[in-house]
Formats: sequence, C-alpha cells, structure tokens
Amino acid sequence: MTRRDFLRYNDQPCRFRMKSGKVVFGVIWEQETASGFQYCFASLQERFGPPKNGSGMGMNISLEEIIAAEPLPLADVLAG
Repeated sequence: MTRRDFLRYNDQPCRFRMKSGKVVFGVIWEQETASGFQYCFASLQERFGPPKNGSGMGMNISLEEIIAAEPLPLADVLAG
C-alpha cells in the first residue's frame, strides 16, 4: 500500500489484509520522524483503551506489508 492510499485509513479502526494472507483488525497510524514517516499497528484496545503501565503502544509496520484495508463501521467497533 502506498502512503497516498494509506492516508484515508490513518488512525481508523480497520480490517487489514496482509501480504502474508493474514487478516488483522486494528489501527495503523503515521508518526513523523526526523528521517520521514514510520507506521505503527495496535489493536483497538491498545490504541483507544486506557493506557497500561510499562507497555509500549503498538508495533512498527511497513505499508508494503498491507495489500488492502476496509474501515470498520463504528457500531461494530463499539460492540466488539
């Protein structure tokens, strides 16, 4: 996925299809760094839930690993 394609899904709850064939649910967001941009993935609970002591939020992910994204309806996110 290109950055241009990604920006419409930035920090939105989505279903992501990965290059490996896996389907994952969560949030990917962009963070600006001195050398460009980095992308982080987290579950919905990690991203939007109360912070947990001692745990970093999210893990780095490459946009090249994502082949498709589908926004999740807000009602599904709240019920889940």
